[in-house]
Amino acid sequence: MENHTDLELIDKALSGEASSFAALADRHYMTVYKFAYTWCRSREDAEDIAQEVFIKLANKLHLFDKRSLFTTWLYRITANCAKDYIRKNSKWTNNKRPDPLENECIASPNPGPENHVIAKNIVRVIDTLPNELKEAMLLVYGQGMSHKEAAQVAGCAETTVSWRIFKAKRKLRKVLS
Repeated sequence: MENHTDLELIDKALSGEASSFAALADRHYMTVYKFAYTWCRSREDAEDIAQEVFIKLANKLHLFDKRSLFTTWLYRITANCAKDYIRKNSKWTNNKRPDPLENECIASPNPGPENHVIAKNIVRVIDTLPNELKEAMLLVYGQGMSHKEAAQVAGCAETTVSWRIFKAKRKLRKVLS
């Protein structure tokens, strides 16, 4: 199944071939997990979110209209599941969020204690941003997407993503200065 494209796997899965859906899920699990992790900063929560994404995917695969990349659609499902999970999960209520990166290491081109502290502070501030701003930052800087790609995932105009990035950076500068 490795030689098949996403679209081929989708078509086969929709025709009832369970192994094709399994191959599609295997191919994209780590992408979904990593993106979910950027939302919640918890391995357990990211696993729960990823599981929810693939349950939704199994039930809604027939709704994929092939006008965009499958991964774009999958990022949208993941972002929505992450937002729903955070909203519904009791440990996230009343802004009692888990400590981001409590026991995690942040990759940095210049590793060192002071850079680690700065990176943790940036992550904490990003976690406090409104969902639209946070999503734009995570897609563009966390996932390396262009503003155009992020707009497709977010379901908005490219200029909207640019504006959200601008607003998020302004908030980051204000809090971190």
